[in-house]
Amino acid sequence: MTARRYSALVLAGRRGGVDPVAAAEGIAHKALALVDGRPLIARVLDALRAASTVADIMVATDEPDVARVAKGATIVPTAASPAGTVARVLGDTPSLLVTTADHGSLSPALIEAFCAGVPRACDVAAGVVPRRVFTSRPVRRTFYRLADDDYCGANLYAFAGPRGAAAAAFWVGLEAARKNPVRLAARIGPATLLRYALRRLDLAAAFALLSRRAGAVIAPVVLDDAEAAIDVDSPEDLALVRARLSAGRRCGRSP
Repeated sequence: MTARRYSALVLAGRRGGVDPVAAAEGIAHKALALVDGRPLIARVLDALRAASTVADIMVATDEPDVARVAKGATIVPTAASPAGTVARVLGDTPSLLVTTADHGSLSPALIEAFCAGVPRACDVAAGVVPRRVFTSRPVRRTFYRLADDDYCGANLYAFAGPRGAAAAAFWVGLEAARKNPVRLAARIGPATLLRYALRRLDLAAAFALLSRRAGAVIAPVVLDDAEAAIDVDSPEDLALVRARLSAGRRCGRSP
């Protein structure tokens, strides 16, 4: 069977307010923060270009300096929110792999592992990372407490089915609650909120309920790799990514 290939979309917009990473680094956008001498977004683009599942790359940004670093990718304008940007792009590109410009540990291997886990029958797949993989490293992430484990996001999404646009529209409505698991569950439905509070939702049940609400088949892709959960939302996250790459060089691994 031929592997599915995607157009990749890198989200590099702004959420409003002062970004703590950009402020700490004295730069226009956190995607320009240097890691191992290169901007974060350049590292993300390198990983996508090296992945066999990626056919072409778009970058959603309104920041001229980010667009200059993303030379070779197609620049598309941002919408009012990341979900809105995805919904807009899906109008012209139905098979879409989405990630973010601050995914500090993105690698070709991680992209391939995620794409290999996308079920053929789904409209949308979302990468998730279980808490159990963080046994040896402290991490500050937003975890969703489910019956089988706690999970956080991996900033990797695949829109691959005919109802992907419907799922993107549903995502727009959920986006304001993305950092608050209880508010997010409440928007999905009061019965879901109760099951979530009592930890009677496992991962499969949570995604089944999400699919019914969205009118699309949404499937999780479990990534047993702590690196998949590292995005750069704070100066501490940036320091973690820099330390990881430095440790990799000391151990003789390529960054």
